[in-house]
Amino acid sequence: MILDFTWARKLDLWLEDSGITYQWEASAGKTPEFRLSRLPQLPKTRISPDGGHDHGPDNLFEKVIALLDEAGNLLPGSGRSRNESFSYGDDVIVPFEIEAQHDGVLRLSAPQPDPSTGSRRESYSDLAQLLGVAISNRRTRAALMERVKELDCMYRIAHIAAEPNIALADVMQEIAELLPMAWQYPKLAAARITVGDNVYCSTGFGQGPYRLSTDITRRDEFRGTLEVFYRETRTCTFDDIQLLGEAPFLDEEHHLMEGVARELNSIIDHKNAEQEKLQMLNQLRRADRLMTIGQLAAGVAHELNEPLGNILGFAQLAIKAPGLPVQARSDIEKIEKASLYAREIIRKLMFFSRQAPSHRVDFSLRDVVEDSLSLLATRCEATGIDVVQDLDPELASINGDPSQLQQVTVNLVVNAIQAMPDGGTLTIRTSKVGDRQCLTVEDTGSGIAADDIKNIFLPFFTTKEVGEGTGLGLAVVHGIVKSHGGSVDVESELCKGTKFVVWIPVKSDSKR
Repeated sequence: MILDFTWARKLDLWLEDSGITYQWEASAGKTPEFRLSRLPQLPKTRISPDGGHDHGPDNLFEKVIALLDEAGNLLPGSGRSRNESFSYGDDVIVPFEIEAQHDGVLRLSAPQPDPSTGSRRESYSDLAQLLGVAISNRRTRAALMERVKELDCMYRIAHIAAEPNIALADVMQEIAELLPMAWQYPKLAAARITVGDNVYCSTGFGQGPYRLSTDITRRDEFRGTLEVFYRETRTCTFDDIQLLGEAPFLDEEHHLMEGVARELNSIIDHKNAEQEKLQMLNQLRRADRLMTIGQLAAGVAHELNEPLGNILGFAQLAIKAPGLPVQARSDIEKIEKASLYAREIIRKLMFFSRQAPSHRVDFSLRDVVEDSLSLLATRCEATGIDVVQDLDPELASINGDPSQLQQVTVNLVVNAIQAMPDGGTLTIRTSKVGDRQCLTVEDTGSGIAADDIKNIFLPFFTTKEVGEGTGLGLAVVHGIVKSHGGSVDVESELCKGTKFVVWIPVKSDSKR
């Protein structure tokens, strides 16, 4: 428009933004030509002809004058006021202000000088000032649009966070997709959210030379990182200009990052609280089920104990009868064996439901372990298991129920034997650590999956095949040890083995 309504056939416009100077060139013709370039940073001091140092340009006007002086074309006696236009050869130089702090300089050029330059000089100054106002308004509008984008981003994040029944991973991914649109150059922006070991990236994510990041922290707890990248340096169609410069991110975008990080913290806290609530509800449901199972187990155990006792008693009497056929004797032995197995299950159920009485005395843990191993030595030999005993002979007596501790040992050893069907090494250790005695049962068997370890002490939970276990053995172990004021630790790795460590206090404070 300026070229159309003035004598000029070419114009240059110098603008300064964020410490960077840009030069816009436009030439009139059948096909108008436009070019945008970025000027190099001029030094603050320069060497004068006499060898001294001159103070460099402080503003855009002085910077343009310095560039023109280096070309040697500035006419002697030309005006150099920042507030009025002046002649530069056949051209007119018009300085103007933008927001009273950003300077602009306009140069109008033509093959022939404007014959009426003197009379139109004031009009050129007014034109430049209008241009400054237009640029200022455009910047204000652009800044307002940026604030609107930032507010819209925060609003959408809050809306995503408020969605019910959405997983934390889905929330983080949606926010990562949303973030680039809030930045000054959304087509070049890419976002990445890292929370713990999880990484969430926007579509088409790629790192670039420009990065803005902030940590996601809660008090002194580091939770992750929020990052925004500009993947490229060009923001327009001009191939010879890089507009992002040394500081491509706005101050407001730094504040936006901090606000998003705070919102992510709130989302993580909220989702963690939801997860904890869900876990508590599951624990309550599980506790209710276990209570029901315990009541049912106690009732069933009492109802079955008497008829099973009768079956076992009559079977033992029948097997003593003289002249029994071989097949009948074999069948009665099977009845006796099945009855003994059923009675053992009932005994475990009664203990689990706390119906079986406990008798506390002082006893040696070493003696209990040796007695238990003597019962299972033949079974270990039959399956090719090497038993390694490392029993501390100096262990003092502990107070508890020796039959229950023997059951703990037997259950752990039986589990170890079942985990090594093709043979292996079974290691039994006893020792004293502080005011506690330690029983370690370690095998080289199949191991336990990490997801199953947290459930192995639950009643009726088993990883064995159907018919190979009831799921009560480790539940009983845990119950006995807990009733003695102790604890059980488990270490296991698939295909390498399992180690159970039972801790029993020397003097139990538990109620007898």
